Amino acid sequence: MVKDMSHTNYKPCARPSYIQFYPTLNCNYSCPFCFNRNLPALKDIDINEFHNILLILKHLGIDHIDMLGGEPSLHPDLLQFIDLIHHNGLKTTISTNGTHVDLLTAISKTYPKKSVRIGVSLNSEKVPHDLHTYIITFKPMLKSIYSKQTILPKSCNAYIGIPGIEYFLLFMDIMNQDDIKYSVPFYRFYNDILKLKKTIANIDGVFCSGFIPDLIRYPELECVRCPAGTTKLSLLPNGDMYPCYLFFQFTEFRLGNILVDDFNDIWHHPILNYFRTFKKNNCPKTDCSLFHSCHGGCPALSYIFYNTLNGPDPRCVNHN
Repeated sequence: MVKDMSHTNYKPCARPSYIQFYPTLNCNYSCPFCFNRNLPALKDIDINEFHNILLILKHLGIDHIDMLGGEPSLHPDLLQFIDLIHHNGLKTTISTNGTHVDLLTAISKTYPKKSVRIGVSLNSEKVPHDLHTYIITFKPMLKSIYSKQTILPKSCNAYIGIPGIEYFLLFMDIMNQDDIKYSVPFYRFYNDILKLKKTIANIDGVFCSGFIPDLIRYPELECVRCPAGTTKLSLLPNGDMYPCYLFFQFTEFRLGNILVDDFNDIWHHPILNYFRTFKKNNCPKTDCSLFHSCHGGCPALSYIFYNTLNGPDPRCVNHN
């Protein structure tokens, strides 16, 4: 029997569990599935501003920085960022397209995995020799986008089943109508992941807890709409904070600036009240096998497609 998880009256913790941080929005790729392709240009954060942010996060007790982009390895001060994070006792995960192998090698040689984790995106059919050598040697996390076109890219075959390598399939974010033809409904993605896990020990899926909450790591997600404003906040290079990176393009969801505003005001911004409340799954697909355990999908994508947070997830309602 699937547990009905309709709950209200969540009282927020004093802080999020982690911050999604964007040191730069620059990238040397133009991936058609990128969720940040609509963002305006912003100046990279400088080392002094980053140090100030790090001290704020440390004071708040936030011990994990999920570093995204853009391509983080393009920031000229990335090694200094990592060194500051490590020596202040925080942890970081860095998501990269793997084009700067020498830099990744230097990071992996210097810092233990328990402190600095690297996730390399593999979405092409071939992996360059130097990147292949890095993967085999240092065994970073590997990630690929799951889409209607490709479930597992050929490039992943060399690493599936290798002890020490974690492989993650990411449920594809869609940003416009053209993206819909490449996406699949969540229940199909979820069931495919369950099937793959039966035969491939080192594979797993990554998806927003706005679908199925990750109650093992974050039991507080049981009674909220999605992780925004509960376990995470997202941070742009200029210090602006948002509920989630998918809201970066909408200034009406700006919560404040961590370099200027009191974090308590940011954390208790009334915008976050919506994300911290869950009454029922509003998806019209009531016959879905996951309906009673799902929280309704991604409210950010509902806002992008339907201009409302309360709409259905477009990836589910636009497919059979």
